[in-house]
Amino acid sequence: MAIVWQLSVISLNSKSLIKGVILEKNPLVKKKKISRLDHLLMLIKSYRTKPLKNSEIVINIEDKNFSATSNSHGMFEFELDISFKNKPEISIWFQDKKLENTQDYPIFFRNKNTKIDVISDIDDTILISHTASAIKRIGVLSLVPSYKRKTILLTQKLLELINNTPTNVYYVSKSESNLFAILNSFIKKNKLPKGVLLLTPYLNFKQLLKGKKGKDFKLNTINFIIKNSLDKKFILFGDDTQKDMEVYATVVKSFPDKIERIYIRQTRKQLSKQKATLLNNLKDTFSKTIYFNEETDLDLQLKEVEKLIEI
Repeated sequence: MAIVWQLSVISLNSKSLIKGVILEKNPLVKKKKISRLDHLLMLIKSYRTKPLKNSEIVINIEDKNFSATSNSHGMFEFELDISFKNKPEISIWFQDKKLENTQDYPIFFRNKNTKIDVISDIDDTILISHTASAIKRIGVLSLVPSYKRKTILLTQKLLELINNTPTNVYYVSKSESNLFAILNSFIKKNKLPKGVLLLTPYLNFKQLLKGKKGKDFKLNTINFIIKNSLDKKFILFGDDTQKDMEVYATVVKSFPDKIERIYIRQTRKQLSKQKATLLNNLKDTFSKTIYFNEETDLDLQLKEVEKLIEI
């Protein structure tokens, strides 16, 4: 029986975004604390589970029906020119059957009345993933359950600070939707803010090996959030392994008055020439860029962010 694997409702100032993924069956292992073998088997199963492709569904929101068609990744997405103050009642129907939503994570994310919000990458920004090394990344992802994954101290502490405030947090990651359950488990276990998880499409093994996840996914997603969040400024968190520096430099140019601070994590002792050029370009474009590592003064950064969010 088809299930709703992931559903998010993002309500901004005058617009709401509904995003979801539907699978033909549930790939999860129903155990509270799984072993390494269980974790590996669940991961393999997630890439073998088929999404509900190119199928018409009906989404009922507050007694109003909206038709949508899932794409080749089982994903659907649409915008409404309204915003919600409270969590809307939502049900999804396929072939006259109401689909079960399996996620153990918030669905509704409302744009709260705050001056500063946060947009953060995930891999190698809030948890160690070794994205620069394919072998290490596969090893960690395959053999280390989410409750044993290591956090990055500075971003963990800054996000823990933010967790005590109404600050909106948006996790924008190129991780595929297959990893949704793993990522939300990691966030909950480490008591990080339960922000909306905006991920790339659900993949099978063949698609995963091709490595094509949407060239402009991060840039387009971040632009949408900032554009539709009026009277807000943002703190951006990222790292130097993928394209965060390049994307954030473009974001700053598009929204020069909307970015308050950028944190980029240093993942290696030495940057390549290409990465050094990107970092210097980002710093030249935006002077409030902090390139941090384990030696960065954590207490100072906590005080600085505390001032920004006015705790």
